[in-house]
Formats: sequence, C-alpha cells, structure tokens
Amino acid sequence: MDSIIGFHEQMEFGETPEKQLARYRACLNAFEQMQYSDNYILQIKEDINKLEKLIASRSEVDS
Repeated sequence: MDSIIGFHEQMEFGETPEKQLARYRACLNAFEQMQYSDNYILQIKEDINKLEKLIASRSEVDS
C-alpha cells in the first residue's frame, strides 16, 4: 500500500512529524474504540510505524 502521508498533506497542515504522529494515533485510537478495522486502518498503523522510525532517526542525528 502507498503511504497516506503525502507531500500535499504535509504542506497543507504544516505539521511536524511529531504532530502528525499524535494526530494519527488519536485517529487510530478512535477507530479502535469503535472496534473498527479495514485497509485504511492498517495503512494508518503502517504510517505510524514510518513516522516513529523517522522521528527516531532524526533524534539520533541530533544527538
């Protein structure tokens, strides 16, 4: 699957990866509370993992 995190989205919201991650986690939490799952939810989970790795790699570079 292609990432749902796109350049357009980053420009539109002007969010840092940390803010995107918080927004994606909140979205995922809402769907989990409804016990809902589909391919879109799976993509959100994959994108959360990508954002976590991006943030971790940026932290290592800054150290």
